[in-house]
Amino acid sequence: MVQSGDYSSNRGAASQAGDLTSLYVGYALILFAVPTFGVAAAIGLLRMWRKAPPADPLARSHFIFQQRTLFAAVAAIIGGVVLILINVGVFVLFVMAVWTILRGALGLRDLLEGRAIRHPLRLFY
Repeated sequence: MVQSGDYSSNRGAASQAGDLTSLYVGYALILFAVPTFGVAAAIGLLRMWRKAPPADPLARSHFIFQQRTLFAAVAAIIGGVVLILINVGVFVLFVMAVWTILRGALGLRDLLEGRAIRHPLRLFY
């Protein structure tokens, strides 16, 4: 017979599954940042802006890594657009595009392999 308190052990598993889904969505937004001209990066940054990091160490490292990636990508897009006026912006935007795709792909690979990001606050992987 099932009692009212018997489902408490499943909450952790459901929360962890929700964290993983959220992390996959975050990596999808990072990888779509370049083809959408930064719109996906802005959406991803708004999505994570006031959200607290997960308690699980693996999910926490990826969450911080994604926040840092999205913040740097949006800042580089804004800076690149402004610097187009002095003919440097295209270079900045190109470097940002390559950096964002590589960082998103490497982070997604680590998540799929179940590895935490060692140093999520670094700008270079």
